Amino acid sequence: MLKIIKYISLILIVLISSSCQKTEEPFIAHTEDINVFHNNAELLDLDLHSGEYLLADLSEHEILYENLCDLSIYPASLTKVMTMDTVLHHIDDLNERSSISYEQISGLIAEDASIAYLKADYGYTVEDLLYALILPSGADGAVALENCFAEKGMDLVEEMNALAESLGCASTHFVNSTGLHDPDHHTSLHDLFLIITDVLRYEEGRKILETVEHTLEDGLKVESTLKPLCEMETAIMGGKTGYTPEAGQSILVLFRDSNRSYLLLLGNAMGSHTRKEYWHFDDTVHIFEALFQ
Repeated sequence: MLKIIKYISLILIVLISSSCQKTEEPFIAHTEDINVFHNNAELLDLDLHSGEYLLADLSEHEILYENLCDLSIYPASLTKVMTMDTVLHHIDDLNERSSISYEQISGLIAEDASIAYLKADYGYTVEDLLYALILPSGADGAVALENCFAEKGMDLVEEMNALAESLGCASTHFVNSTGLHDPDHHTSLHDLFLIITDVLRYEEGRKILETVEHTLEDGLKVESTLKPLCEMETAIMGGKTGYTPEAGQSILVLFRDSNRSYLLLLGNAMGSHTRKEYWHFDDTVHIFEALFQ
């Protein structure tokens, strides 16, 4: 698809010109003669719960399978990958500190947001806040990072939208940094693909996404929402889940097979956490078994 090639080319131009701290050994393999993702996508001949999907071979720069990836969707907590990307784009010193107030934590609990159970008014490092943001999908980590940006006279959500535009995201608009539902908070799998491939070029971003458990400086232990799936599939390197009733279940999975790196994105699996219907997990295992085993 010409549009996705155009978008990826734009990403690479930004990366080349950027002085930010990108990893020297990225998850995405580099070659001298390939600087775009080739879209040879087919439809998966599988019965999936997920309405939208994208599977890319990051080592060979190729999109293998996709369906309805331009469709506007609610990203739920996959939003937090963009939150992390924006933080890494703007903050060089991850030892900077920020906190969240008791009132802000109470507001998140009232909204039924997922939280990492950060201590109120404790000065966490930005690095620890990113672990709290991604692993347990902590909205309290997101708000503490918003506070960090506010102290610099910046609005984190505005910067998220600006970065999304610079990456070529055509269907994305963020209202918050947490992924809590809002009718005007939307993206697409193609746009999420652009965001994820950008954040993977940061060493810290890749490390956090590939971490299953982490202990914060204050002793708080946080675990990835992907941990049950990682225990089922040893090929999985990491990733992130998302869920709201409106968005359904979504997931990004990073995994390796035969020394190649892959990214799987699934959206709109309408399972229910309260009924323990983890259909995004079921789809992931189904795809692995069909294509890689």
